[in-house]
Amino acid sequence: MLFCSSISAQVVINEVDYDQPSTDNAEYLEIKNVGSTPYALSGIAIMMFNGSSGSPVEYRNFSNPEWPDLAPGDYFVLCGNLSLVVNCDFEVSPATNLIQNGPTDAIALVDLGSMEVLDALSYGGSLDGYTEGTGSTETDSNTEGLLALSRWPDGADTDDNDTDFTVSCPTPGAINDIELSNCGINTGIKDTPTAPSMLIIPAPGMDRLMVYVEGPSGTVDYQVFTADGALVAGQTGLLADRSTWSFSTVDLHGRLLLVKATTANGSTTRKVMLP
Repeated sequence: MLFCSSISAQVVINEVDYDQPSTDNAEYLEIKNVGSTPYALSGIAIMMFNGSSGSPVEYRNFSNPEWPDLAPGDYFVLCGNLSLVVNCDFEVSPATNLIQNGPTDAIALVDLGSMEVLDALSYGGSLDGYTEGTGSTETDSNTEGLLALSRWPDGADTDDNDTDFTVSCPTPGAINDIELSNCGINTGIKDTPTAPSMLIIPAPGMDRLMVYVEGPSGTVDYQVFTADGALVAGQTGLLADRSTWSFSTVDLHGRLLLVKATTANGSTTRKVMLP
């Protein structure tokens, strides 16, 4: 019997690529240690569930007493084909169709001693027992080039799959990258339902960006990230129909930024390329 944990996990499912163009022969799962001490991977199992019937049915289970201790901030990549997945740490079978495409499938990290679910990702919907909050509505694709499903910012865990995961470039064993033009894809970033409207314009002199947000009264959280998820600016303010905020871009020229505004009704993210 498995038990779901309500405590933030030290190791998390950080990225998964479960669908590729043509044959699914380069699939992988990436785990990240988001804690401050080494973590013994020898004590966990990676369990995969098919949810097509509406109930979880386990179809893969991987564990190994020789898996290493994972250092803080480091990644562990499990794959089906070492020759096709860079930075793969451990190869498993099968080499093709390793991870099911969904919808409504799930992956869980389980403590072998307590059988506690340390972290879970439900994708293509919410699979009862193996989701955090709401399952990810983002999907990997076999028609838009090479994509993966990743936490963004890298390693971030709010205990809600749909908030934490977005489509990204495949980066096994490296920091997650959501600037899809880096892997030849031009899709944008998803806004949540009822997201606030946002306008971004440069201030005179090009040393600041002005951010205007419209929405219902309440608070608005502004965050500015680089493409790799590093937070470079932020502020919380009050929103009464319209809110205005500006931030310095003096040290950010030539960078791609992602400006995010979050209210009680949802979030909006916009890309800005600084000259």
